[in-house]
Amino acid sequence: MPRLRFAAAAAVLLAASPLAGAAEAMRPAGTVFRSCDGCPEMVVVPAGLFVMGTPGAASASGAARAESGPVVVRIPRAFAIGRHEVTRAQYARFIADTDHEPRPGCRNWDPALARLHDDVRRGWRDPATPSALQDDHPVTCVSFTDAQAYVQWLARKTGARYRLPSEAEWEYAARAGSVTSRPWGDDAASGCQFANVYDLTADGHYRLGWTPAGCRDGYPDLAPVGRFGANRFGLHDMIGNVREWVQDCATGSYEGRPTDARAWEWLGGCRERVLRGGSWRTPTGFARSAHRDGAAAEDRADDTGFRVALDLEGRGSAAEDR
Repeated sequence: MPRLRFAAAAAVLLAASPLAGAAEAMRPAGTVFRSCDGCPEMVVVPAGLFVMGTPGAASASGAARAESGPVVVRIPRAFAIGRHEVTRAQYARFIADTDHEPRPGCRNWDPALARLHDDVRRGWRDPATPSALQDDHPVTCVSFTDAQAYVQWLARKTGARYRLPSEAEWEYAARAGSVTSRPWGDDAASGCQFANVYDLTADGHYRLGWTPAGCRDGYPDLAPVGRFGANRFGLHDMIGNVREWVQDCATGSYEGRPTDARAWEWLGGCRERVLRGGSWRTPTGFARSAHRDGAAAEDRADDTGFRVALDLEGRGSAAEDR
């Protein structure tokens, strides 16, 4: 019942709100474009309104706790977001064009040790998984700081307002109008055509100790971008494959957060930033539209990457002392 009440409230507000804006007139929703050769493909996402979080969600700890206190959020204007996660080839262009080099060290799943561990020998160039790397795999072993460096370079290169998506934008884009746990429905086992999650294929190789989704997506670990079906906004891999950095500070509650598209950041800085979407090796309960996690800005893992967002017209920011 709580989910239905929030969904009804969102529907009423949506019907009452004038959501068409100048940006939508310039680039209709669903438009796919690139700002330059080698830039990420972007998709225009329409303005709208949604319930952020999950009414009645089970109690959790840390950043995940906020999900159980949902808020109605308005996305006041259209924006663009990466059709895919940033790839290794795209990230390599940035590295070649700048003096930025992520620090060595990455938390990896080591098949020989059969456990996760921080390996100082590993980095974005040579994560332990997958064993056979491709240019169109999402870049991994990058921190929030590394992701910020990339979007700042992309903004300078193109003259456009590239950035990381806010947490609200990310969840809105992932949901793509859905009110279920995942864009395709509530059951993780019905989504192997839409997402690279910890499924029977992965469990057959890694035996991580948690229950897999009862389907096979064909990839035991990381998949190249775009191999799975898009959601209704035309976005791929929002759920699964790699966890994705967003701009917001990690909080244990949504109380006081902006109720629009702005990221929630603190003037004094963040101890942790938010990660979204779950990955190929996280428990399937983490591979949902509303699930959130937090990690230090310098954290690097072989199942963590990012995608970019782009302002199509001006927008403000939300920052406060904490």
